Amino acid sequence: MRLFHFAPCFMALMLLNACVPTSGPSARVLLNMEKPQENNYSTQNNQAKAEVIDVDDRIASILSTNTANENLSDLNGVQSADMDKVYEGDVLAVTLWEAPPAVLFGGAINSVGSGTAQMVKLPEQMISSKGTISIPFVGNIVVRGKTPAQIQNMIVSRLHRKANQPQALVNVTQKVSDSVTVIRAGKSLRMPLTGHQERVLDAVAAIGGVERGVQDISVQITRGKQVKTIALERITADTNQNILLRSGDVISMMATPLTFTAMGAVGANKRIEFAARGMTLSEAMGAMGGLQDRRANASGLFLLRYQPLKSLPKERQQTWLKQGVLPQSNIPVVYRVDLKKPQSLFWTQRIQMQDKDVVYVANAPVAEFQKFLQFIFSPISNGVSDIHNM
Repeated sequence: MRLFHFAPCFMALMLLNACVPTSGPSARVLLNMEKPQENNYSTQNNQAKAEVIDVDDRIASILSTNTANENLSDLNGVQSADMDKVYEGDVLAVTLWEAPPAVLFGGAINSVGSGTAQMVKLPEQMISSKGTISIPFVGNIVVRGKTPAQIQNMIVSRLHRKANQPQALVNVTQKVSDSVTVIRAGKSLRMPLTGHQERVLDAVAAIGGVERGVQDISVQITRGKQVKTIALERITADTNQNILLRSGDVISMMATPLTFTAMGAVGANKRIEFAARGMTLSEAMGAMGGLQDRRANASGLFLLRYQPLKSLPKERQQTWLKQGVLPQSNIPVVYRVDLKKPQSLFWTQRIQMQDKDVVYVANAPVAEFQKFLQFIFSPISNGVSDIHNM
């Protein structure tokens, strides 16, 4: 019967337990995030708060690839096969020769009646908006879409009846019609594309390389409406990623490291940087000092991130769409890893971290109870200590 005398006290202690400070939500609260809250009186009380997913072999396989492992080979469009052709805005240098005796461009004749070929170097010309350049004694000729060799033949044929055995040489001194923009911190340039068929690493070399290790550099390529980001280290190691560049590409080299935040019952609550080549969840756990033995709930390791709605299963997409979420929206997703399962250690080696991820480890229920006891009995022990010291 004495148990009934303790019931009110026990209930009071349980209420006081809610006042004990914690480092974050419990595993039970996180796992119930996708369920509507009955005490939520807002008009959105039927909406899911987050997508909660338990990690298994299938989920680990899906999470083994992410945006950090994008492939540049997926970019649409290839380099033009006619990179030698010139267009509006390109600058040409034209040099003309005439065999002796030079009639049109003049030349010197020696005492024996022979002379030397006369060379005339014309000022550099930019191809006009009409696609033309001007040649003395010929006039304007259309060179748009032609190669330097074709332009040379055109000039020679036009001068054939006016000059003595004319010859022409056409060089492209500036090619802006087929070029890419390369950007690095504090520096940028426009690199022309030629028949050499320049690739991504050619652009890296053209701007002077990188100032940090390749493992810390991300390369972002913008092609039309497509944007791909990949670690420079992958490009140097995988020839399939060193793709041909296309006119209009923008290559940006970013030295800003990727980051994730470690929170909860972990070795260190902090923001942690990782290289552009990526990091697995197991490596992230090591970087944050592992789990605290006396506090951590081994079944409550959570990976929190925002991801596109279209990455969810069709039925879950419909659930969110019915709640008014736009198809292109990013939604909060919570992945739970139960480290009490031996196979979970293999899952963490496959799961790839993403920039701005949050890794949270919930407190174990017994740890919360221990803090509760310390919160309750600490004032009592301090009072007893004060009495002894009197």
